[in-house]
Formats: sequence, C-alpha cells, structure tokens
Amino acid sequence: MVSKLQVIIALLFGVVGVLYQVTVDTTTWAAKQQGSLFTSPDMLQRFITNPDQVQKWFPMVSQFKSADSRPFGVGKKYQAIYDLPILGEYVMLLSVVEYKINHIITLESNSFLRPTFTINMVEKAPNNTILTFSMEYKRSSALFQWTLGPLLQFLTRQQMQRSLFQLRLIFPI
Repeated sequence: MVSKLQVIIALLFGVVGVLYQVTVDTTTWAAKQQGSLFTSPDMLQRFITNPDQVQKWFPMVSQFKSADSRPFGVGKKYQAIYDLPILGEYVMLLSVVEYKINHIITLESNSFLRPTFTINMVEKAPNNTILTFSMEYKRSSALFQWTLGPLLQFLTRQQMQRSLFQLRLIFPI
C-alpha cells in the first residue's frame, strides 16, 4: 500500500523535475549597478583590465590572472580565484566575449552558474565616466532562476556596490 508521504514525495520529485526542464528568461534576476567616476573611460579601462588591480576594486576575487598570452580583446581568457566560506577555493575560467575600446567589456564563464559580467563605460563629460556593472546568470532552468536567482541577484548587487565604492576611493573627486 502506498502511503500519503510516498505520494507527496513522488509529487515533489515530479515538480522539481518539471521545473528543472522548463526554461525561463535569465534577465529577470540580472543584477545591475551604476555609478559616476571622475576619470576618463580610457584611464578607467586601463585600470579595470589590469589583472594585478582587480583585487583592489573587486574584493570578492582573491586572485585574478591571465590564463593565456593573448593581448586584451575578444577571446582573451582569465582565471578568477574566489575564497568561499566553507567551500574553500573556487577557480573560474572567464573569456572576453565582447569588447569595444573604452566602452564595453563582457566576460563570460561556463562554470556552474554560467555568469556573464558586463562593464559599460560612458563618458558623461571630460574626466567623468558613468560606469555600469551588470551580471546575468545564464542558467535558464526555472528551478534555478526561481530559487537561487533572487538570492544571487541580492548578493551580486552588494558586491557591485562595494566595487563601485572601491573605485570611487581610487578615483576621487
């Protein structure tokens, strides 16, 4: 005889299976932050794209280094190392997938979360740049987007705010 508990457990597994298969829009829980910095887009890009400086403006990354010998541009690969509580060290391989000089840089990874990180720079006035960070997690299953999506958006926004704060300290008025 099948108990009510077994039916409920089977139903839950069925729902999880369906949610895993259903795809949804990944931009729903994308994180975005914007700030104004007192520097030119050229100077900002040189600072941001220098692997030795990444830990200064993006403190979540414990180490950021070039993974190949190519010059900066589409196809360039980087290795980001994160020190995560409980889990320990996590290594993520990132590739530059879009690049427009002094305007846009997009990095993408095929790691578990499949993040796409975009840095957009727009010159508002001489030595005044509007910097926009955006992060989208491309894992499109409804199960992922409706459970981890809101939490990741919140945590990512906090990190982006912290990065903008760090950059404002580096490029003061």
